[in-house]
Amino acid sequence: MAGTRAMVQDAGGLVRVGRAGDNRLELVIPQIIAADAVDTLTVAKIANGLLAYTGFTAARNLTTDTAVNIIAAFPNMDIGDSISLQIGISVAFAGTLVAGAGITLKGKAAVPASGAATLFFTKTATTTMDCLCI
Repeated sequence: MAGTRAMVQDAGGLVRVGRAGDNRLELVIPQIIAADAVDTLTVAKIANGLLAYTGFTAARNLTTDTAVNIIAAFPNMDIGDSISLQIGISVAFAGTLVAGAGITLKGKAAVPASGAATLFFTKTATTTMDCLCI
């Protein structure tokens, strides 16, 4: 599941490791979560790229995995690199974000009821990350 840097070809034909700002295709694997329970945004769920919550009957906490676990799963991340996760909630109850160890939450505090948000997990140091929710 480790992330790898894509190789990209410059206009001049030189191949190099992809970096921020390179436009590339991404594989997103939707995961539907029908459980009516709090949930942890594990590394595996983050790597899928898209979560859809369909079973909440009340507001639920969504706790991020730890920064150490996320960084270990994506060893090719440089400081400043981000991984994005889209979350949708199709019912009338929000998901409140809770930070795992080493994660600093930024932006919105929740994924809205009957709405969606994108989370950007950005490596800020060797063992810490920001999670920006927009």
